[in-house]
Amino acid sequence: MRTRRLLSALAGPLIGVFALAGCSQAPDDFDRTPEQVTTELDAVDASDLQLPLIIEPLELVEPEWDLPPKHLGEVFLSASTGDETLDFSAVDVHGSTLWQAKRPSGCTGFTVSVDADGTPLAVLTDSDSSTDCDEDVTASAYDLETGEQEWGPVDVPGPMRGPGTVFAPVDADLTEAVALDPATGDEVPEPSTEPNHGDTDSVRRLGEYRGMFLDVTDGKLIAVEDGSSVWEHSLADNDWAVDELAPAAGASTGDGVVHLDTGDGAGPVFDRETGDLLDDDARGAAQDANTGAIVTLGKQGLTVIDDTGKNELPVSVPQSVELEAAVGGLIYLREEGTLRVHNAMTGSLARGYPADGSGVVAVPGAFTPDGLGTVKAGDRTLLATDRVVEED
Repeated sequence: MRTRRLLSALAGPLIGVFALAGCSQAPDDFDRTPEQVTTELDAVDASDLQLPLIIEPLELVEPEWDLPPKHLGEVFLSASTGDETLDFSAVDVHGSTLWQAKRPSGCTGFTVSVDADGTPLAVLTDSDSSTDCDEDVTASAYDLETGEQEWGPVDVPGPMRGPGTVFAPVDADLTEAVALDPATGDEVPEPSTEPNHGDTDSVRRLGEYRGMFLDVTDGKLIAVEDGSSVWEHSLADNDWAVDELAPAAGASTGDGVVHLDTGDGAGPVFDRETGDLLDDDARGAAQDANTGAIVTLGKQGLTVIDDTGKNELPVSVPQSVELEAAVGGLIYLREEGTLRVHNAMTGSLARGYPADGSGVVAVPGAFTPDGLGTVKAGDRTLLATDRVVEED
């Protein structure tokens, strides 16, 4: 085999939720400290899979992850599950495992973010008394590339609720949530409210998006970064109920969008940087890292937002259709057991897989701008690396 960097840019989010039940008492016979390993994973035989054409030339590795992976830059992070422990591993786009760390089996909450200098961080939760990770919960941050500890452990009121470094007791309202600064581990102060308009007890902490915090307070949705409000929207003007506005299921912190749910499985999509309202009733949102285009699936159907404006695609999208990914100028839609691929410019059906393919269909997940990333094939998560398969 020969290796080289393949510069084919594409991207897409992995949408999903993974729940794991654990035992009541956490095991105490393992070391929580990340171990640096730097082990190159072997390429896997994918001949029994239908692979997207966008990754056909690439070698695939299988880190044996069970949780939906997250990534920043060239490093992906996830964990495999066991009876008592989670085995986290950070794997780069070259197919090398960089470091590993163990946690109790219920501590499935983890995220990636950045410090003040933009260095990628991994934030893991832990508990030394419960495998469910619902009591005596702590959070710690590690350099995503080296596994070196940056801060923590910090006591938090419950599991990670996210997106990002937001924590709350199990089943508690988001008014009880605590947000940590991903750069330091310090608790982030709640935004000030206007005089005679309630108090800070009514602040709902919705999420952290690479250092930007989203809160609901004083009748407003407020985005705060570096202690200052960067954009805001009125709840009343948009008919959003304060008690129902929440992060959309499976929402990512890595894209340039913020997707919320207004209580019925759909809600607004915002540009993370500007706060522009891109779609007011989307049940799915994705961003293509290659083009920067944002794709929403909502009451108007499929809409593509890019530098040229909004383009509503002529595509029939019944309520049963779900947006799986937007990758390399293609949109992947799922309707029950059927996957179909559309051109993001025209909306027409596109060929995303080999015409004569057979086997389990691998669906694109999270990708880097260099065209490297994850695919989900049944219960397997594979990583397309920068190692290119040499033709016989």
